[in-house]
Amino acid sequence: MFVILFGSLALGCGLSTTPLGSCPRYHMKTKILFLIILPLSFYFYGCSTSVSLGIQTFNVANEKGDSLTFYLGSKEDGLSNKLLVMIQGSGNESIKRRFGWGIEAASLGYDILYLEKYAFNDSLLFIQSDCRERRLGDIQFALNYIEKNAYKNSLEEIFLFADSEGGALVPELAYNNSIVKRAIILATGGYEQSKQFEILFEKEKNENYKGFLTANGITSKEDLQNQYDVIKNNPSSEQIWLGHSYKYWNSYLWYNPEEIIEKIDTPILHIIGERDRSVPVESIEYLMKRYNHKKNLEFHIIPDLDHSFTDSNGNKQFNKVLKEIVLPWYKSTN
Repeated sequence: MFVILFGSLALGCGLSTTPLGSCPRYHMKTKILFLIILPLSFYFYGCSTSVSLGIQTFNVANEKGDSLTFYLGSKEDGLSNKLLVMIQGSGNESIKRRFGWGIEAASLGYDILYLEKYAFNDSLLFIQSDCRERRLGDIQFALNYIEKNAYKNSLEEIFLFADSEGGALVPELAYNNSIVKRAIILATGGYEQSKQFEILFEKEKNENYKGFLTANGITSKEDLQNQYDVIKNNPSSEQIWLGHSYKYWNSYLWYNPEEIIEKIDTPILHIIGERDRSVPVESIEYLMKRYNHKKNLEFHIIPDLDHSFTDSNGNKQFNKVLKEIVLPWYKSTN
């Protein structure tokens, strides 16, 4: 995505902090200029577009006393009544690295909410606390807080934009929040995680490449099943596999979203690269067949693209995906 940020927001420099009375949040705001050179903007305006956003930082204690951080971007003329929510994958890097992602949505009238994960800056605490239920709860808390305290309950639409692990949370978030009017899920599978790993291992073996499973000592299906059994019997927050705790894996390995997907009518766009080696494309093919009766779901498998939407020549193709897939889908949901 070709986004040029003038200023040093991503480094946390040049920000002023203003306490907001007795409210349990702290607000800091800066002005930055995003120069957008994106097909989405070209299509609407016929030229590149500059958007100036103010970024408010919220540091809020949840009901357990844990500190959560999120950033709300909006135009100078005030908040909109539409909000794009960016939900990242499984890493613990700061969401600030993604400032600028989704900026084209500001040209469509959306504010943008970037969510930090709990304890993202404390690797040990992050590993010990991270799990599916934790992420869902933290995201829901942030949505409720922002809607009540920033928008004063005037928000009319939430648009979820999620990738990888984040995409696995979208169906439940959409089901639990009627204000979610549409969602995009990137590079996220449709099977439960345990089955996805089984397919990926077979690919590693059959295509003779060293993927993350074989690199971590999985040499047979029996090895994989044995690891599953260990995790299920001892979902510890102290034991680690593939960079996450057993507690984390226990929350994802056997979670099946099919029942919720069947219930929701929210327009959802699924996009995956055919060469994705982190998520088996077969799981999306399964969803396409399983839910071909549901008109709210749209699926795209892009030839020659990997998990990050990079082609076999090393060229990032997400802008092309925006122009040829995302924009037509967005227009069709209005």
